[in-house]
Amino acid sequence: MGISANVIHCFHTNVPPQQSMTSEKPRSSVMRFLFPSVRDIIFLFLFWSILAGPLSNRPLADADIGWHIRTGEQILQTHSLPRTDPFSSTMRGQPWFAWEWLYDLVLGILYRACGLNGVVWLCAFIVAGVFALLLSQLLRRGTGLLLAIALMLLAEAASTIHLYARPHIVSWLFSLLWFVALEKWAGWNQREKGKLPRWLPWFFPASALLWVNLHGGWLFGIALLAIYTFAAWVESLYEADAFVALRVAQRARAMAVAWLGSLAATLVNPFGWRLHLHIYRYLSDRYLMNRIDEFRAPDFHGWAERCFAVIIVLVLITFVRSRSKLPLSHLLIVLLALYAGFYSSRNLPVSGMLLVLVVGPMLWSNFTSLADKAGAWRWLRILTTRFTNFSDRMGDQEMQLRGHVWPIAAVAFAFAICLQGGWLGSRQLLRARFDPAKMPIAAVSYLQSEAQGNRPSAEPVFSIDGWGGYLIYRMYPQRKVIVDDRHDLYGSGRVRQYLILIQGESGWRSVLQEWQIRTALRPADSTLTNLLRELPQAWRVTYEDKVSVVFEKR
Repeated sequence: MGISANVIHCFHTNVPPQQSMTSEKPRSSVMRFLFPSVRDIIFLFLFWSILAGPLSNRPLADADIGWHIRTGEQILQTHSLPRTDPFSSTMRGQPWFAWEWLYDLVLGILYRACGLNGVVWLCAFIVAGVFALLLSQLLRRGTGLLLAIALMLLAEAASTIHLYARPHIVSWLFSLLWFVALEKWAGWNQREKGKLPRWLPWFFPASALLWVNLHGGWLFGIALLAIYTFAAWVESLYEADAFVALRVAQRARAMAVAWLGSLAATLVNPFGWRLHLHIYRYLSDRYLMNRIDEFRAPDFHGWAERCFAVIIVLVLITFVRSRSKLPLSHLLIVLLALYAGFYSSRNLPVSGMLLVLVVGPMLWSNFTSLADKAGAWRWLRILTTRFTNFSDRMGDQEMQLRGHVWPIAAVAFAFAICLQGGWLGSRQLLRARFDPAKMPIAAVSYLQSEAQGNRPSAEPVFSIDGWGGYLIYRMYPQRKVIVDDRHDLYGSGRVRQYLILIQGESGWRSVLQEWQIRTALRPADSTLTNLLRELPQAWRVTYEDKVSVVFEKR
């Protein structure tokens, strides 16, 4: 009389009980492996949006990527790093710190194999991976799924202000990884989980060795590690439990050693300690910092800045309503992120990610507490309970899906298309290019055709610094630029002269003569364009369209 349902099922299907029981596990395991998670869907959406969708105009919107590509190609050709400037006529032979050489090398390899499609593919892969990882960490830190998605989208929207295929996107990834590793280290409980993993303290010097050769954002990682070291030291001083205080003090010392090791690892670069001195001089030059657009404070008129403002509002609301004690490390990270975000618009992506990671669990805890709040309306408590239960169930199911087959397949499939020039059969799916409405594509083509005609010219071309990278990409080595956006190379002296010239300030003609400019490629509606038009006896227009004008000295 006590026959189980499983045995009855097996009796009717002629399958032994043991075989039926074991057949269910592989089926569920296969489903967990093949079924896409929300993180997979987010990755796929961002990846294809950047590669071939509505965000595909962003990676190449900054011409800076042009000289990064040419630098990588030069490294591949010469098997050495450039030590002096090869691209401009004004700084020819002057020392140049190509500190992002490793990223440039990767770009050079991808460009040789896939052209600009490969460059955009790398950007899409890194950026989509960063925000998929951000969503995963929000869930692991206790943020409800729906809120985690909303916070991730806010951080992603704030990052569009600097969503270019330049080396700084690597710093987004490293900053996130360092935060995750530091949180793991700070929350490690030796009494319950045994010894700290050996790889964790070594992760920071090892990754710093890679980071310093990819991008200058390693300074932010050093600051993060210093914050957690300081917070652990303060915690050890005020901890009442002597045993806990001893463990925290040991952690503080270990973090200090890791900090020193990471700082020492940053010296392992082609330029040694001179790179640190160069970066210090560059970032401490107030004239440059106040005039380079991406280093200036955000004006909160664009959508990216407004999304960052929403994150700040959520931080303030959470701090006001939070009853739990905020760890000192989190408080210092919030202060660092806010300062960095308000100081420079290029810091908004990393600042936004760090802020949502800190505030996410606290905001979710404040929301779920409404279900048990005695003074709240009954309908609000019921709605909060249902919403929380639904989000928790979805979150639990989400964390069980760990296959990530579809993102891997999509990345490999897209790279295969890039290797074919963006073509899939007879249809071109990918066609990465610079925007002809923002870059002087037709004008540069004219200058190149002129050089191939009866009057070949090797005259350097004067243009705006924002177009310099594109000119290097299109015209080097046949023609060099007079100025581009490597402001740390030119220094505040030449940048000051450049601004005097393009703004038509007093002395602009002297700069024009001193720099021996004979070919000028100018935006169609710029101040200097109008000034040169008023000098027909000295300058003639040889090409003109809606974007740019080419002037030749008579």
